[in-house]
Amino acid sequence: MEADLALNTAPVRILCEQLSYSVGSQNKLTILDKVSFSAQNGDFIGIVGPNGAGKTTLLRQIGGLLQPTAGTVACNGRLVQQYWARDYARICSYMHQDTVMPFDFPVRDVVLMGRHPYATALAAYSAADYDYAERCMALAGCLADADKRVTALSGGERQRVMFARVLAQDTPLVLLDEPTASLDIRYAHEVFRQIRGLAQAGKLVIAVMHDLRAAARYCNRLFLLYKGELVAQGDPEEVLHEGHISYAFDIAAKTYRNELGHWDFDLVE
Repeated sequence: MEADLALNTAPVRILCEQLSYSVGSQNKLTILDKVSFSAQNGDFIGIVGPNGAGKTTLLRQIGGLLQPTAGTVACNGRLVQQYWARDYARICSYMHQDTVMPFDFPVRDVVLMGRHPYATALAAYSAADYDYAERCMALAGCLADADKRVTALSGGERQRVMFARVLAQDTPLVLLDEPTASLDIRYAHEVFRQIRGLAQAGKLVIAVMHDLRAAARYCNRLFLLYKGELVAQGDPEEVLHEGHISYAFDIAAKTYRNELGHWDFDLVE
């Protein structure tokens, strides 16, 4: 990682077993259906699939934001729901897809919120917290906006701020819901490069992604969801073969390596 950040890469292992989630009392709608997998430090996992496949729901289950209707999700051998919120916030950070802020905070204060799990009840943020937040803003490309009000920023600018806040929280498990959805091509590449660097440094990163080319290029593992089921997991090129794309996305595609040597695809008319 750049900026000489001291990264928390404490051992972390996520184990999901027959994880299911449904809504409704009579005519139940199944969002996740018996999803099982394990993941640990060093993985950059992309969750891919069509709209409505259950990608964000799975991420929220791992983050402890939703209670499973069946099955379990455990972190380091302990059910996620058994952690105190503050304790889990020192293990797991979560970047939401929605970057709208209800309060008119300066950007610096928003990023500093990532340091909250480590603060005591009586102590304000330390000089070290401010320094760490500054470096995270520099990495995320939002240091120049540090004194601006977050509500005055564009969607892409707010997204970089939220990524800086996740960096500032410095947890061994990082969950990201479409972290580059509002970013232009330059910043999207930079953010994905930083995310991959987090995993290479020893964190476990799991991200919901819609861009299949980016998922194949930056992730070392992919989970393909379809109608709530985990239909494939593993190496990106194995997961994103033509049969899986046709099955999950209901479209014909031809996959190949482009002139730069990266996985790529064209849609077949």
